[in-house]
Amino acid sequence: MEEIKINDNVFNKSKVPHSQLTEEQNLLIELKERFKAFHLCDECKQPNTGYDWCQSCNAARFKLNFKNWSSGNNAIDEFIQKAQLDAKRYRDVLEWIEYDRFEDVKYLTKGGFGTTYKAIWKDGDICSWDSTENKWKRGIFNEDHTIKVALKSMHNLQDITTEFLREFDSHVVTSGKNGGMIRCYGITKNPKTKNFMMVMSFVEIGGLRYHLDKIFNLLDWKQKLTILKDIANGLNENHDDDTLLYNIHNAYITDLGLCQLANIALHIDNKEINEVLPYVAPEVLKGEKYTQESSIYGFGVIAYEVCTGLPPYHNMGHDEFLSIEICKGLRPTSDYKIPRLIFELIEKCWDTDPLKRPKIAELRKVLGDLCNYNLEISKQFEEVDKFNDKITCLTSPGMILYSKNSQAIYTSRFLDFDNLPEPKNADDD
Repeated sequence: MEEIKINDNVFNKSKVPHSQLTEEQNLLIELKERFKAFHLCDECKQPNTGYDWCQSCNAARFKLNFKNWSSGNNAIDEFIQKAQLDAKRYRDVLEWIEYDRFEDVKYLTKGGFGTTYKAIWKDGDICSWDSTENKWKRGIFNEDHTIKVALKSMHNLQDITTEFLREFDSHVVTSGKNGGMIRCYGITKNPKTKNFMMVMSFVEIGGLRYHLDKIFNLLDWKQKLTILKDIANGLNENHDDDTLLYNIHNAYITDLGLCQLANIALHIDNKEINEVLPYVAPEVLKGEKYTQESSIYGFGVIAYEVCTGLPPYHNMGHDEFLSIEICKGLRPTSDYKIPRLIFELIEKCWDTDPLKRPKIAELRKVLGDLCNYNLEISKQFEEVDKFNDKITCLTSPGMILYSKNSQAIYTSRFLDFDNLPEPKNADDD
């Protein structure tokens, strides 16, 4: 019998809108997609929910083990247990990790809000279930099955509330689940200080700012755009669920997590938010609440930093005078030229009117289009590169040279400036 074929027009007309599907039909579609992506669970023969991961089977294993551990804090226990039961893939798992499972714990840095250590987690993170050995496979992505982690504690964080954990989950854990730079593995407790500590991804010292200082001259425009696209994708993870992205610069430049913890606690207590002045939107300097649009402003400042290699306002003191000038429309400047299509996007991001700033979807689309190159953007790259090659501060191989004002402060601190002018753009006069 001859095979019956349906042309694309007939097929498309026969499709039912997703909103009209029944719950059972949606479930069948989900099961089919999961089977195609992850195959069947060896035990229950249902489609896996992630790579080598079955939520229902692994949730049962986690539940059986609940009686064998406790943090001593009910809120933490419930938080971790829920994460384990809900985990659809290995990146979703959180654990209570006894402090003696860490070795080679070394002090990294101490700021106004907490202390960060690096350590080796001897067990490594849970990756999948080994049905042959009847135990969890751990650290399979590392040759010695261990993993380097950062232990982050806030000063006097000897008790953690349910509200703190809810905020922590929204701002930090969710981003790590979705492939962001920072992943949270769980929680531990220092037996000496009695402080709880977040166990998080360890990012080599310095982060983005460190690498811009060292290799900026070696980056081409496509690499810079890729960095910005990756940052925008991380921003999108936070915006999808309508959470606010506090301290956007910290997620990519400085402490990578500790400042977020401080901000979460302060936000709950309705206290001031600590920040790095150059990245703060003018409306926030005036005392308004953080919004998604405030995060877009911060992204614009970071984008300028990535494009020029220079820290924002590096030649000025970061004080009340700078906050006044920012409200009056001052934005980062340098002799380094940026392609017009990129600079226009940056200018939109730091518009004084939050409603005129681009949405994250627009950011991602524009950056994606620019990454794909076309004749116009290629021409702009060539023009600015010819100009920038003549700038003397960029003559050192790899490294970018600049002077920094002694009062230019790129660590988080409380900002509380009174009587600032109403924000406006510089060209509003």
